[in-house]
Formats: sequence, structure tokens, C-alpha cells
Amino acid sequence: MPYRIAGIDVHKKKLAVVVADVEVEEEYQFERRWYGSNPEQLQVLAEWLSAQQVEETVIAYASHCTSLGRGETFSNRALFHNLTPLAFFGGSGPGSS
Repeated sequence: MPYRIAGIDVHKKKLAVVVADVEVEEEYQFERRWYGSNPEQLQVLAEWLSAQQVEETVIAYASHCTSLGRGETFSNRALFHNLTPLAFFGGSGPGSS
């Protein structure tokens, strides 16, 4: 049974996204895409991740206040419905503190 995961590297104006099935015997095959950070592109990203049947997602982004980066892991695809650009840059949203 496939278990698909996604990694999202958040940049200032774009997101680098990779998806792979990690329940395979052979070498992982990665699908890579770029998305913008505006709400419309985030919606397209959420729809693509849902279509890819992603079970778990890791989001990595650099902190704008320190030299330390942050990372969040989401295992519930419903969380993507709440993502906004502010969620990626330390505002309100999943994983913000």
C-alpha cells in the first residue's frame, strides 16, 4: 500500500515541493514542483497534495528573526485548508507559536 510524503521548502516568494512514495522496495521516485506563496497558489498546492494522496508533509522555513530555521510536520491533510502565506512566515496558522 502506498504511503506518500511531501516536503515543502518555503522561500520568500515561492515554495519548492517534492512528493515521494516511501513504501516502495526500489529507489524512491520524486516528483518536484514550484508554487508561489500567494493564497491562490497555496490553494493549487493543497489540491495537488490531495490529488497525490499525501499522508504526511514536512514544511521547512527559515526564521526571519533569527538564523535558526523551523520545521513543522503535518499528518492530517485537512490542515492544508487553513494554510495562508502568514502561516509560513510566522503568523497565525498550523504550527505557529
